[in-house]
Amino acid sequence: MGDIAQDQGSEATPPGLRGRKKAQRRGIILARASELFAQKGIDATTMAEIADAVGVSTPTIFNYFGHKDGILIALITEGAQKARAADLAPAMRTDLDFGTVIADLFTLFAARTLDIASKRIWRYAEAATIRHPGTDLARNYETVDEELLRVIVGFFDAYDIRQRNGAEPDSEALAQLFYDVWNPAFFDLIKDDDMTLDQHRAQMLRRVVPLAQMLFEEAFVKSPTLKPGKP
Repeated sequence: MGDIAQDQGSEATPPGLRGRKKAQRRGIILARASELFAQKGIDATTMAEIADAVGVSTPTIFNYFGHKDGILIALITEGAQKARAADLAPAMRTDLDFGTVIADLFTLFAARTLDIASKRIWRYAEAATIRHPGTDLARNYETVDEELLRVIVGFFDAYDIRQRNGAEPDSEALAQLFYDVWNPAFFDLIKDDDMTLDQHRAQMLRRVVPLAQMLFEEAFVKSPTLKPGKP
């Protein structure tokens, strides 16, 4: 395969086709980098190895992403965008108790998260954001979390929730609460290469079902209902 930088500079190629080729090759770089990161670890993977796996020059990889963290940022943020764009309507069920519905929602998030990148990559990203909170990676990671919370708010807002204390439900507070319950469970999942999504779901059920029973009216927990006009 020829050098991408040379391909991009060819005036004989129509701009639309050139753009599609650039996007396609960018996707190939991300895919090969993700494979290498999962196999060797991010620190042990060099930009030269990524370039060799794609069949381009090392400067070409730098031209696309700037540095290795740029590749990781693209993997996480673009994967998260695709996951958020996926339809949540199937998760908004009324045929299960509400605690199970919530646990299944977060299991779905975990599955989509692992579709974006391997456990090894997520472990690196989590550790890197803790060690270096001011980096571009940390800021992008925080943005991904914020966007996920907005999706969860929309989920809770779709239900005609009735709380045990009679108060008007606050979808943002509920989203944050259940996200905070899920987050350490997700850490358990990514730090254990042998842990399955079924085991993660079982862990979430143990944590979420009792909490839902404490927070919401018994009738609503048993037979959750959606607000009129919601899917």
